[in-house]
Amino acid sequence: MKKILTIYDRNWEGNRKVNEKLIVDFKFEEAIATEKLDGMNIRLTIRSGTVVRVEKRRNPSKIQKHQGIINPWYVDAVESDSRDKWIFDAVKNTDLTKVKDGEWSAEVIGKNIQGNPLNLEKNEVFLFSLPDWKAKITLENVPATFDDLRAYLVAQKSKIGNDAPIEGIVWHHPDGSMVKIKRKDFDL
Repeated sequence: MKKILTIYDRNWEGNRKVNEKLIVDFKFEEAIATEKLDGMNIRLTIRSGTVVRVEKRRNPSKIQKHQGIINPWYVDAVESDSRDKWIFDAVKNTDLTKVKDGEWSAEVIGKNIQGNPLNLEKNEVFLFSLPDWKAKITLENVPATFDDLRAYLVAQKSKIGNDAPIEGIVWHHPDGSMVKIKRKDFDL
């Protein structure tokens, strides 16, 4: 898994918010914009409609970052581990019987995840790596200029949340590259 780049430069010495300097070479007009979901990143392995493996994202530690390890990876989630209990609750609450065999990146969202910013009633899995699921969070007419994008993020509501703002936007280019911006990257 590769870390998704933020599109604007960040004030690393101060408040860590973004400034107007675009730091990615990205063709926004060729990309699909989707809602960035505020949850916990996981990967599911599915065989014959059954989840056979659940993995959670692991970010490099400060020591690992100093060693040059910058991209996150997946490790197995353990059902008997209390730290993973809400992941497995979300998996149980989500109908995955029609998902074809494969490894699918997803987001765990819901009442016990990240303070429930989407105001959901239960924990669930959202398979953003599946095209028909991704279509549910696709955004139209998303601007890419600093001021317009900031205004857009203030006004935009989540497509799957209950009267909740979106966390941010992820652009997906046909070549596989992705970039992002979050509301909290601005002073919002």
